[in-house]
Amino acid sequence: MADQAAVTADGYCTHTAPQPGSIRTLSTQGTGPKFFRLHGRRYGTCPCGREMSLTERGNLRRHKPPHA
Repeated sequence: MADQAAVTADGYCTHTAPQPGSIRTLSTQGTGPKFFRLHGRRYGTCPCGREMSLTERGNLRRHKPPHA
């Protein structure tokens, strides 16, 4: 994890770009139709330590940092 995350007044993380080299794409081809919505979804790790799906532009979604 990085240093303490930059947080807004309402508790949301201010990082918008994932850590370099942390982007991965899920492949759920062998799991069947129940998990088809997850196929091809891209995930990345925020410098605050949280992992989440990315937007279409490759930015992190709005999130709160993990509790210590």
